[in-house]
Amino acid sequence: MPNSKAIGVAFSDPELDGAVIGAAGGTVGFFGTTPVAEGAALTTQLTTITFTAPVTPDFAIQDLTQTTPFGFVSKDEGNTVLSVIKNLQDRVGQLESRLQAYGLLP
Repeated sequence: MPNSKAIGVAFSDPELDGAVIGAAGGTVGFFGTTPVAEGAALTTQLTTITFTAPVTPDFAIQDLTQTTPFGFVSKDEGNTVLSVIKNLQDRVGQLESRLQAYGLLP
């Protein structure tokens, strides 16, 4: 069924339940936001890590070394943890930006 409504016009059609809205290369907006095109692919997700929860979390993370009193088995292991955290921050930021652009987050 072709869309005869102008872009930005709100309408309801029970026949659209479960339908795909828009075609490849189309735009979409929610809650009165300007329709935008689909964003590029997110940053590639890194693998999951295993961890032991800290007794007292310390969020002042610095560059890690193998000096006492505590450290990771290797500097690379510690920096890998930091890279996974950074990757998650990037991905969440990208999701927030997209959801805001679509009008799904304020």
